[in-house]
Amino acid sequence: MRNELPAFRKVRRRYAASIVHNALSGPKGSALLQLIEYDDHHFRALFDLAYFQLAPGSSLPSKSQWNTLKKKLKRRERSIFIFREYGTIDCRERNITPAAGACLYLDFGFLLV
Repeated sequence: MRNELPAFRKVRRRYAASIVHNALSGPKGSALLQLIEYDDHHFRALFDLAYFQLAPGSSLPSKSQWNTLKKKLKRRERSIFIFREYGTIDCRERNITPAAGACLYLDFGFLLV
């Protein structure tokens, strides 16, 4: 079985940014650090680890916290497709310095409807 990605519809960067910006907003403001657009029309949101309230002794968000974020995005835009892979990357190579030193990423696109 092949794991092919669906085709994504082209949306304005500003629209994609507003969806993810709103989903990643909390009492401290938005955790969105950067939005990267790819040629196949999907996006990668780089955001600050401070978005998640981590359990004591934990350095990464739980699977449940990730799933809650995905649901939050889906409530804002029904046609959003969220990639299975997500996690932590070093943002220093992009000259981004989040409070925690590392960035989280989440890839998404908008399905053709």
